[in-house]
Amino acid sequence: MGTSKGYLPPTGHFWSETKRAVSSMNRNNYSSSSIGKAISSFSKASSGTRNQGNAAIGASGAKALNFADLVKSIGLNNALNQVGLAHLVGKDSQTVFEGLVNYFSEGTNSLQQSIADQAMQEYMEEMMGSVRSTEELENAFAKMDSEVFIQDYLSKYVEVSFFTNFAEKINALCKDIGQAMKMQERIKEFIRLEIADNYNRDGLKSMDWKGREGREYIEKKCEEVWGIFEQWGDSE
Repeated sequence: MGTSKGYLPPTGHFWSETKRAVSSMNRNNYSSSSIGKAISSFSKASSGTRNQGNAAIGASGAKALNFADLVKSIGLNNALNQVGLAHLVGKDSQTVFEGLVNYFSEGTNSLQQSIADQAMQEYMEEMMGSVRSTEELENAFAKMDSEVFIQDYLSKYVEVSFFTNFAEKINALCKDIGQAMKMQERIKEFIRLEIADNYNRDGLKSMDWKGREGREYIEKKCEEVWGIFEQWGDSE
């Protein structure tokens, strides 16, 4: 994914620094240090404009977790009925899955919402990759751990955010598409590992994912995740 047409990226010192850091990744063969510096600069450059993205992530993540809690308590079909998706009851697993991804999405009124939606779609496709029946789909939601979901979903959001802005530049710097794909995987792995090593789980017992409390909690965790990369840059 490249920068969306019509999208005005951040400006100023940190944004110029970020673009230089992305070029530096290529010169340094995408070392962990060069990737970290680029994502740290990106986090700082976007700090003043990401509230909308945090809010979109909070809303979509809370929808997914609320649905998972419903599945755990009343089953898949009853959960579908409760959230207004009765038309999906009795459909094949792929149709139900696609309907749920659409339901969890926040729409595409802004680039940040589009990024949140893309992150949700990619995350759900990875999570549900082996699902072949509605029974397996129900089981996947019934086993969803809230804190694991939030951490993994936020990791995916950072990935999509970064590549929305820089995938085209990375592709252009690499000698061919094979190298570009390999380097993008290296960046994704760096993001996942940094978050895995530094993410603070809060020992959640219960949360009202349908209300403001759940949305605001995920928004807060989203900002904490961005802070991981800002702190990484400060520590280097």
